[in-house]
Amino acid sequence: MSVLAKNVIEALRAHGVPELRTYEGALIAAFTEFPPPFGGREYSDLYLSSAQDPDWVALSLLTAAQSEGEGARHLWDMAASTPDTVVSGQIQEHAIDEARHSRAYVTLLGLNFPDYTAEELRVKLGGLSPGYTRRTPLSAIVGSPYAYPASVDELIQMNIAEIRTRIYHLLQRPTLLVHYCKANQRIRVRQILDRLLGDETRHIAYTALLIERAARASGNEQVFELMRARVRDFNEITEQELARRALAAA
Repeated sequence: MSVLAKNVIEALRAHGVPELRTYEGALIAAFTEFPPPFGGREYSDLYLSSAQDPDWVALSLLTAAQSEGEGARHLWDMAASTPDTVVSGQIQEHAIDEARHSRAYVTLLGLNFPDYTAEELRVKLGGLSPGYTRRTPLSAIVGSPYAYPASVDELIQMNIAEIRTRIYHLLQRPTLLVHYCKANQRIRVRQILDRLLGDETRHIAYTALLIERAARASGNEQVFELMRARVRDFNEITEQELARRALAAA
């Protein structure tokens, strides 16, 4: 079995998710046939090498804040456009989490690099998050390219993306806690990182459960084929990112 697939399944069990035969079988098959580079040594080595540069780490936190804010808006539009209330409700919760994550990364930036961010700038960076809550009216932006119903394909893409993000968190955690965080801020930084990691695991779990639900309705074959195709797609994207980062570091 793929080591990465095994780690994901173990994380799901620890999260209380029961065996999901179709999802887990599709994940194992896809990760075995197309081993994700984001689960490999080159990915972790390049991160650790890049993370020796405080400017790079600060920029990575800023980039994460921006990406999480954008992702929240995309998920919100999709949730508003999905007629299945079970799926819509869970994607909406995911969007609320991502909006909170955007703010969390701005907070981490300030805690780890107080000299980089004046208070006025941190306030402006807080605008990267759409600030969704459960009281925010669920409606899509007119003309949004993400205003369409979530399909099993979308759920699989979300699932793989969350797996990759979880790995990134595991690399990021010791970098921030050990190398950049001041001792008097370590408890707060750890609390934020714990919540981020817990949320990413929960996102893997809910999408996995919905993928399993979809397989019961439409059959296993579609899930296996889509998982293979999307893992291959993510691998290509990650390899391109690795090549660009390696070139920049040269």
